[in-house]
Amino acid sequence: MNTPPRAVLWDMDGTLALSEPLHMQTLIAVLAHYGIQAGDELHPLTFGRSGLDVYRLCRERFGIEADYAAWSALRAARYVAEAPTLEARPGALEIWRAAHAAGLRQAVVSNAGRVLLEANLKALGLQAPERVSVSVNDVRHGKPDPEAYLRAAYLLDVAPAEAIAIEDSPTGARAALAAGMRVLGWPDAQAPEANMHFPQGTQIVHHARDIAVALGLPGVMVS
Repeated sequence: MNTPPRAVLWDMDGTLALSEPLHMQTLIAVLAHYGIQAGDELHPLTFGRSGLDVYRLCRERFGIEADYAAWSALRAARYVAEAPTLEARPGALEIWRAAHAAGLRQAVVSNAGRVLLEANLKALGLQAPERVSVSVNDVRHGKPDPEAYLRAAYLLDVAPAEAIAIEDSPTGARAALAAGMRVLGWPDAQAPEANMHFPQGTQIVHHARDIAVALGLPGVMVS
């Protein structure tokens, strides 16, 4: 039987926030800036990957010569301008608030850069001085490396085995499992088939109610 967790570690994009479409929009817009026409066919290739990994993929695929600083500045400016329109994934904030009320420690662990992560936190009303969050800028290696999850556990002062990570991508799930955490895989029902193959050891959930039960919060009312 699983022991009750002391902490909940949330992925951001696609898990807390419905931000994947905005990431794709900014990617397509920046590619267009460099004269490349692309579309949603890139989503399965970029899903769950860091901005640097996406940049490298696009350089290889399209022969783009822009340096990473210029590329990422364009993407960030477009993203931050649109981020205030973002919405939370249904049920996610209700669970966040219930977990907080229950005394669970919480952090956000993202493969996005700090600027984008802060824009998302602000859009969801989660930006706060005491908020523990780990962006790809805070580690040497992003997901699927476990470093970001291990850092979050350290900052929350919990052992990895005392934490549950919630992820919508196989990449993030691999990172949390490698960190020694229990992992709830919460895939988008509309995700491409390639993005539904979670690693062994992931507990798949299909609704926010399932997450509430897994966290020991069965009475939470979620949408």
